[in-house]
Amino acid sequence: MDFAKITGFISIVIAVYCVVPYVQAILRHKTKPHQLSWLVSAVMNGIAFFSQYFSGGRQSTFISFIFFVGSLIILLLSLKYGVRDTSKWDRLLFGFAVLTIIVWFATRRNDLAIWLSLLIDLFATSMIALKVRADPSSEAPYPWMLATVAYSFSLLSLAGKPLDILYVRPTYGLFCNAVLTISIYYFGYKAQRNLGVEADTEVSESAYTIASKPSEIKENLRETENI
Repeated sequence: MDFAKITGFISIVIAVYCVVPYVQAILRHKTKPHQLSWLVSAVMNGIAFFSQYFSGGRQSTFISFIFFVGSLIILLLSLKYGVRDTSKWDRLLFGFAVLTIIVWFATRRNDLAIWLSLLIDLFATSMIALKVRADPSSEAPYPWMLATVAYSFSLLSLAGKPLDILYVRPTYGLFCNAVLTISIYYFGYKAQRNLGVEADTEVSESAYTIASKPSEIKENLRETENI
């Protein structure tokens, strides 16, 4: 078995595995999938797989197929466990994604479809990123981290082949999932820090109240004791 087949197989295994914890997180109510973004992702991953396949890709396309099937499963789960309209930009981004899909159907060019799939995915990922910004706990970072690793091995499966359009999708997937993983950690850290600041502010205000109004507090304590 050559290097391309080995790395392609590893990317498939990781891609399958990263879907499992995401589905588990949904069922355990730790993740709230964005309905519109996963609808777009399902269509986009389908376009990415078939366009890469008919452009001559083989090992590197299997990861798109896995994510296509995974997106369909998550889309179905999002109808019960998911959220929608978490940002004022959601409907606009969804509209852009649908328009891009229409453009692809109108052209039916496999090379153009790969580039359009990136644009579609950018809109879908933006909706997820905006949701994470509003509620960092709504996404688990682990599956996105695994997806980043899966795309890394997908890229390695192309080693030795000429630099052409087949490199586009896995390169973008690697970058996009890495950025989303970092965003989840960043906004989560920022939310925790804001909670700490609010707690410190409440403590400071309570201390100020006690220090500035000792007579009133003592009087209230006497009334409580009398009761």
